Amino acid sequence: MDSVELSPTTRWGMMFIGLLQGVVCYLLMTYLVPYNNCWLFYGMPVTIALTSALLLTVVSFKQRALWYWMALIFCVVLAMSVWLKWHVEGGNRWSEEDIFFVYGWRLLLMAMLALPWIQYSLHARTDQARYPQFYSQLWLNVLTLLIVFVANGLFWMVLLLWSEMFKLVGITFFNTLFFETDWFGYVTFGLITALAVVLARTQSRLVTAVQKLLTLIATGLLPLVALLALMFMLTLPFTGLEAISQRVSAAGLMSTLTLLLLLLMVIVHEPQKHALPYPGALRYLINTSLLVAPVYMLIASWALWVRVNQYGWTPDRLHGALVIAVLLLWSLGYMASIMRRGRNPLEIQGRVFLGISLLALGLLILLTSPIIDVWRISVNSHMARYRSGQITPDQVSLYMLSHSGRPGRAALEVLQKDEAFNKDSKRKRDLNAILRGNLDPMRELTATQLAPVVMIAPGSKKPDDAFWRFVKQQSYRITSCVEQDACVLVDQDLNADGKPEQVLYAFGDGENLIFGIKENQWTLLGTTQLPEGFNKEKLLQAVANRTLTSAPRIWRDITVNGERLEVNYYAE
Repeated sequence: MDSVELSPTTRWGMMFIGLLQGVVCYLLMTYLVPYNNCWLFYGMPVTIALTSALLLTVVSFKQRALWYWMALIFCVVLAMSVWLKWHVEGGNRWSEEDIFFVYGWRLLLMAMLALPWIQYSLHARTDQARYPQFYSQLWLNVLTLLIVFVANGLFWMVLLLWSEMFKLVGITFFNTLFFETDWFGYVTFGLITALAVVLARTQSRLVTAVQKLLTLIATGLLPLVALLALMFMLTLPFTGLEAISQRVSAAGLMSTLTLLLLLLMVIVHEPQKHALPYPGALRYLINTSLLVAPVYMLIASWALWVRVNQYGWTPDRLHGALVIAVLLLWSLGYMASIMRRGRNPLEIQGRVFLGISLLALGLLILLTSPIIDVWRISVNSHMARYRSGQITPDQVSLYMLSHSGRPGRAALEVLQKDEAFNKDSKRKRDLNAILRGNLDPMRELTATQLAPVVMIAPGSKKPDDAFWRFVKQQSYRITSCVEQDACVLVDQDLNADGKPEQVLYAFGDGENLIFGIKENQWTLLGTTQLPEGFNKEKLLQAVANRTLTSAPRIWRDITVNGERLEVNYYAE
């Protein structure tokens, strides 16, 4: 791995890019995102993608092709960000932040796959084939990323020690500057990142040493993983595939094993090597494991298809299907390289790896586009199963629909008009809460409005306004009481002091709340989970028949010199 000759002007330019990244991110997150989170989806990804690509690819800022590539990156990332923001518009803020977090990791993976191609086109060498250059650039980018994380981590640990040392003598200036001043964090992170990239790109011996260490570790792991793959495959004829189909994570485990096997093979079989660095027996072991790798992917495909037939498509299953497809093609390519005699397997494996990197990059881009819209496909699958009667209204996943962007929200609005789905009051209430943005429906009611909504049991007296104000504070526990007469209030003396407590039965929430007066103000004394099947009709019947009573506890508290020690008995 050769060092890159960077002129002093280029190095200072890279430092400026790191500084610019920090300043722009600070301005976006401080002055724009809090007022319009569109900037979170538009500004942040484009800024980080452009500056990071420049840091990792620039040799001369005068190179025209470099700016063509930056323009292409800008257009692609902005287009994906605009589509993603449009897709999640109208959802709750927490869901948007989760989607943005996943999008960030997806962009990182795209960068790792795309940058070697960009670097090859900008700095291609005529004395080397394409695969060796791609291999070297991929290693350099991965290790540069590792160095960036380590450098930033160590730097902030030093700053933490710095601030804590001065806090010992009562000086909090450095703690405030380092950890409570937003601009300092953004700018410092950008500068340290730029410095780490310059270090990694100019100090080839450092990067090569780390690469050799990781390659040695991979060399030791590859035979072990190959042995695992073969032993498990030999076990299957005796155990059968039924055991695999019953495991939820079967396809994921097999995909992980195959991916690990193929990645270790890429790391160990370096372009400059003509054979694996093992004795003959271990080479046969590894080659045999590569021959059975496609079988693993076929079994994983079958296991995934069993789940799809049972429960339909979900975003996770669609992602899994794409991973399995990529790994199947990858493993088939490696199998072909071993079975084809008369040619160096590395030659074919290099072409396979290049093709797989382009395929994976294309799929990642299409995943953030209307072409492979996993949310739309999942929602359509789920709603088709509901309409066909394959799942009941109780089995409709409101969680999945609420986290599926615009298609999911459209499906929720369809369910809002579905009579069969809305027959159950709890389902209807949950659906309306999601469409409101998971807001507490009780928030819309004042204490004065809540009083006439709750049914007062026959023979019970209506409590004062202070009681309803206190109950309103417990609204998150009695969301079902927003509906007329859905909850029933009963006054009942539970401690034989002649003053009845108020027992609020919230059937939709599955519990009742016991309120009483302590020190001249209402307080929550206790709660009880309602038994299965207990409803308003049964309660009112018990009140009418005078069978709603109370029972003393069997186990008593302990008293010491007249002072009561309350005991919580586990078996009571």
